[in-house]
Amino acid sequence: MNNSYDEKITEYLTTVRNLMFTFEITKCCGYSTLVTVYKDESLADLYKKVAFHFGSEVVELFFLSPISTHIRVPLSNIPVFKFVNDNITRSPRLLMPIYPLPSPVVYRLYINDGTHCCHGHNSDDHCKNIGNNCDL
Repeated sequence: MNNSYDEKITEYLTTVRNLMFTFEITKCCGYSTLVTVYKDESLADLYKKVAFHFGSEVVELFFLSPISTHIRVPLSNIPVFKFVNDNITRSPRLLMPIYPLPSPVVYRLYINDGTHCCHGHNSDDHCKNIGNNCDL
């Protein structure tokens, strides 16, 4: 079997969509990147992957509900699929995909890594959008 790179990358992306959650991890300064985690991994594993990816300590991961409520991702052994399911099946729905269909489902999480990148930048619209939670 001789598969080309394009076939392999397509297969990989299909696997990611089926077996993993994709999170867009966003710093308060606006920088963001995608991080994937297997659905059966724990929230503690998610914290570890984000720390490895950013090369820094992760004080907190959180997201903002549609009404801008700050919701902390607990540092625990709860499976990621349970945390996501609990937050997408409740009414009102708390965790929403950030890109419209037909794009793959991606959820935004914010990282508090202990830096204060919004400090002194009160005019920064991004800081306003995350509720000025940079200085936690």
